[in-house]
Amino acid sequence: MSFVPSQRFLWIVALVIVPAWLVLGMAGAPLEMLVLAGVVVVALAAVDALTSPNRLAGISVQLPDLVRTSKSKSFELIGLVLSTGGKAQRLRIGLPLPRLLEVETPEVSITLPADGSVAKPLWKVLALERGAFTITHCHLETPSNLGLWDMRRTVACQCEIRVYPDLSRERHLLAPLFFRKGAIGIHHVRQLGKGREFEQLRTYAPGDSFGDIYWKGTAKRRFPVTMMYQVERTQEIHVILDVSRRSARPLEHLAEADKDDRFAPKTQCERFIQAALVLALAAEQQNDRFGLITFSDQVHTTLPAGAGRAHYNACRDALYTLEPRIVSPDFNELFISIGNRLRRRSLLIVLTDLGEPWLSESFAESVRQAARRHVVLVHVLGSKEFHPLFQRHDSIAHVDDLYRRLAGHLMWSDLQETTRDLKQCGVHLTACLQENLIAGVVSEYLNVKKRQLL
Repeated sequence: MSFVPSQRFLWIVALVIVPAWLVLGMAGAPLEMLVLAGVVVVALAAVDALTSPNRLAGISVQLPDLVRTSKSKSFELIGLVLSTGGKAQRLRIGLPLPRLLEVETPEVSITLPADGSVAKPLWKVLALERGAFTITHCHLETPSNLGLWDMRRTVACQCEIRVYPDLSRERHLLAPLFFRKGAIGIHHVRQLGKGREFEQLRTYAPGDSFGDIYWKGTAKRRFPVTMMYQVERTQEIHVILDVSRRSARPLEHLAEADKDDRFAPKTQCERFIQAALVLALAAEQQNDRFGLITFSDQVHTTLPAGAGRAHYNACRDALYTLEPRIVSPDFNELFISIGNRLRRRSLLIVLTDLGEPWLSESFAESVRQAARRHVVLVHVLGSKEFHPLFQRHDSIAHVDDLYRRLAGHLMWSDLQETTRDLKQCGVHLTACLQENLIAGVVSEYLNVKKRQLL
């Protein structure tokens, strides 16, 4: 419990007491009278301070245990103030919110009802960044009995605020994906091939391929038996996120609409998280099972493939606090873990950055074993500067532009060489601009579904 002079007390001292002393002193009043008046004022203030600590006794504040919201979204935080004193009094409540949670008025003034009912203060909060934030206490303030002091007290309360990545814009751009029933495009698209999943056996009919004859069943039944296949309905999709030092790099060449948007993703890790969550929604729409792996110099999170809203929430909870680590990625450790955990043939979508030659070489050496069992797609963030030196025909105004284009040509050449090396391993590499990454990842996933590569 603490107390500070109230504004009323300060105004009384400044406008009444001090001028009165000056007037009495100039009028020749005795010194004893002035001292006595000061003692009376001090004694009155002391009595008010000593008799007012119980003003905040019996007051408790309750906040919601858990609040879920998204980045760039405003939400209302409603508390409950309970008082056992049964006295109507004015109360001011302040919440020590983190700086990444922007609030219009951190201090809210309420009046406790005399009938002992509950008061409900409200704060309007804007989430600036994703993450987990905890409120462990709040501050209370009420006037003293005479209003000369403001009595202050800190009370304990518990509230966890989870701010998830904002996917509203990405879901709006990919709205046709979530409302159709076929594959790529607005209309239904016929699946290529006859499928790989066994359905049933039937008697051989003229025209059936000899490759579909079930020879063991034919020998047992002594008449030709053909195996029937169907298109796979449920497949396993695993997204692998690289959260090493390269994922902490800021995004370059933001779209015009994002330059002035303070909520736009600023790092590659932010964009990878958005792509993973959107892909989880796409897999759910396609009735596939979605899994998640995060790694840097070691494997941090491994969520087995699953489906349903509860599984999506588990994936979202694993990603919303994810932050890059300033370490180099260990691809060998990653694919050893994948080989030990994933027994069923799956689609592996790796979101990483292979911008350094030794990283691409290490990845190509480590992925060979996994590429024999699984379908592996690699997505990296490209740049508008990555293009052949003489592809653009506009003039060069300064020598710095020439060196910049030469650097872009060298990066483009390294990317093409990495693509060829991975293609020999059966791995497809795609470089997308940051604004096209999510659409590119979903498009490649649907293309694998369409071609039945799994």
